Amino acid sequence: MNLLPLPLSSLVVAVAAAASFLPAQYGPYTSESFEGHRYSVGNLAGTDLWNGQDGWILFDSLAYPGNLAAARVQTQNVRSGLQAVTFDAALLSPGAFGELRRNALFSLTTGVIEAEWDFLITSATNPSGAWEFYTQPAPHPQSCQMRWWIAANGRVEFYDTPARVLVQTSHYVSKDAWHHARSVVDIFGNRTEVHVDGVLVAVGTPIGVFANLPDHGFSQFNCWNAGNDRMHVDNFQVRERTAEHGLSVAPDRLPVNRRTVATFRLAGGASLANRTYALCGSMAGTQPGTPIGNVTLPLVVDGFFWLVVGALGTPSLPGFLGTCNPDGNAEAVFDTTVLVPPQLLGFHLDFAYLTMNPIDEVSEPVRLTVTLN
Repeated sequence: MNLLPLPLSSLVVAVAAAASFLPAQYGPYTSESFEGHRYSVGNLAGTDLWNGQDGWILFDSLAYPGNLAAARVQTQNVRSGLQAVTFDAALLSPGAFGELRRNALFSLTTGVIEAEWDFLITSATNPSGAWEFYTQPAPHPQSCQMRWWIAANGRVEFYDTPARVLVQTSHYVSKDAWHHARSVVDIFGNRTEVHVDGVLVAVGTPIGVFANLPDHGFSQFNCWNAGNDRMHVDNFQVRERTAEHGLSVAPDRLPVNRRTVATFRLAGGASLANRTYALCGSMAGTQPGTPIGNVTLPLVVDGFFWLVVGALGTPSLPGFLGTCNPDGNAEAVFDTTVLVPPQLLGFHLDFAYLTMNPIDEVSEPVRLTVTLN
């Protein structure tokens, strides 16, 4: 099937027309973003297990209960969508250790845990000692899988190996600007990774892998030696990578009656360094998949698939056809450019990528869901 490249607005309209002939698919919305369908503007966390919004907890080492206004869902400073969270060190006790924790219990199968989020740290006259990310298994012994942080001077640092060896990288994060972070713990591969803005900035060994423990327990943001700065967090999600080559998207919804920009992040690993790839899509699901070359792409070929293929390499779908960087990573952008039609409510768009020349590797699939808000 040959198609001329379409502006993405035309693609969205074409999908809406096609949708009238397909059964709607409804399901739970599971992303850990901070958008309005899931979170209310106001205090995010509680002071005890599970009593904050969606299981978020706030801890202040010098005060109990801590000032819950220190972690708020707000609409003024966001990366995408309508809402994000502000973790305000100035509302913690001066000099305190502050913990903003999200219980995220799920069973592990591949043992590769990924967390992703967008963040902005403000400059301040009295900056906190560090802003840290931490993840731990469940049941929770007195250890964790990974701890890494951004020091007051912006340097990325982390603990390596069960001996907790301090590693100070040569990578610095600028203040007062949005960044993207991806944290990886490979339990069975005995490896940790820190990616900032698509660049692999740290590689290490988990503090504790506890391969006999079947579940992920919780992840959290920590503020060390609270000052008067803030960290804004958007598009936070924790998941298990289910295939060798990862693919994620944030936000993972397309609200009706709004224009939405979703960013896909391809995590191919060292084996896909400098490889050409194509990101494809389907409205017909992921099973049984489509054999192509030596692999099976986890997408069912349908009209939407050919619409995407017809627009590969054009400005309509930037990054959908490209080359992974030397770390095996890449980004692609899906911008609806127009308001998403209400008749698409409940539909799913699945995406996966495959390598080119030769076609010998595929990613796991990810899903964009058309939601009410």
